Amino acid sequence: MSGLVIGALLHASWNALVKAGGDRWLTPALIAGFSALFAVAALPFLPLPLPHHWPWIIASGLLHLTYFTLLIVAYGHGDFGRVYPIARGTAPLLVFAAAGPVLGESLSLGATLAVAAIALGVLSLAWERGLLAGGHGKAVFYALLTGVAIAGYSLVDAAGIRAMSADIATATFVYLAWIMIVACVPFMVVVGYMRWGQIGPYLRSYGGRGAGGAAFALASYALILWAYSQAPAAPVAAVRETGVIFAALIATLVLGEKFGRRRVPAALLVAAGAAALHLAT
Repeated sequence: MSGLVIGALLHASWNALVKAGGDRWLTPALIAGFSALFAVAALPFLPLPLPHHWPWIIASGLLHLTYFTLLIVAYGHGDFGRVYPIARGTAPLLVFAAAGPVLGESLSLGATLAVAAIALGVLSLAWERGLLAGGHGKAVFYALLTGVAIAGYSLVDAAGIRAMSADIATATFVYLAWIMIVACVPFMVVVGYMRWGQIGPYLRSYGGRGAGGAAFALASYALILWAYSQAPAAPVAAVRETGVIFAALIATLVLGEKFGRRRVPAALLVAAGAAALHLAT
């Protein structure tokens, strides 16, 4: 579980980089570009996927591409401290609901309650009066769509990494490299077309941030993929969302967003749910 918590911290960190970037499209494009570059650099040292692995890779890459796009649109309408918990809190509930029929998984009552506690705590971090009023409604809408995309790629990746792990010893790195290429190259090309004249200056100013964000993103998801190959999808997805605690701290201490006393019980509920899930599984 400690690896998942580290992954959650890394994930919250690169999402904060996206929100804090000078341009909400160019910053994630830099992260995507460096992610694809790192993935391509690793390919000579990795075996090729087998033919029956490609449907999982392509489906995952397209869902990640959808996720990137929706996330950026959501951040354009709302605060990091609101969008991130809604997106991340929706996903484990959907994964839990679909893991049985899609992956054939089942959880004990204790694990089920722990997953529910984490999801409730995560969603509570985003809740406030007037949440759906004014421009906040769009932020909530796109955050929810982002959560659906997260649940989609989580289910695909849980099945895909297990299929590949049966054939390739380094499946985590092979799978990660190829889904990053499938997802990041089209995203980078489209944003590059939209912002062509700004790429050079932006790269000089924010290249280090992009490379750091890519390293965080790749390390975070490598830990998640490995966990999917070892454990049921719903608990893994739930523990990953403990990153909302780190996100809340980043939003308050780095981005200057208000945390508020009402979010303290929600953060404690997430932590308690994670601890209970560790004991239940």
